[in-house]
Amino acid sequence: MSLRDAMNNVAKDFDAKNDSVNKFEGLPSGDYTVAVSKVEDSTAPWGAEQLSFVLEVVDGEHAGSKEFLRIGLDEVTSKGTPNPMLDTNIRMVMKLAAVLGIEIPDEAWDDDSMVYENLAKVFQATIGKTMIMKLKVRPNKKKPEYPYRNYDFEEAEQPDSPEVDDDNMPF
Repeated sequence: MSLRDAMNNVAKDFDAKNDSVNKFEGLPSGDYTVAVSKVEDSTAPWGAEQLSFVLEVVDGEHAGSKEFLRIGLDEVTSKGTPNPMLDTNIRMVMKLAAVLGIEIPDEAWDDDSMVYENLAKVFQATIGKTMIMKLKVRPNKKKPEYPYRNYDFEEAEQPDSPEVDDDNMPF
């Protein structure tokens, strides 16, 4: 396909004057085998700190696609009200740790100002590990461009790691 063909394909469904450039739809609902490719302490555009995971689909029709999972653990929202997602997000962190086979030390939760950095360090050991991600996407009536994304996770068989000894090294 040429670049002109690609442009013509995009132009069929795009009104350049009125449509948003950002048409990222993400993965549809389904079960995916994903590998953890990145974990970090990040900051959301609105300034909130988050524990961020990049999960890459490793097989099937969507192989190579990425899901960006961001988990907030603030006790209150930006408006000062209790965070209604706090319990769910803590359960998600605990579930991810269990499914990926790591333990989160109690000390990681002790300092609120360091919790994201502490958890990101603990989860570094999971990079490259696989799991089953069960994704349910449902409409968001208030902001249709941002559908709700609900997750659950299950253990997956880990890929075999090749065993290499000094005799098999090419140099």
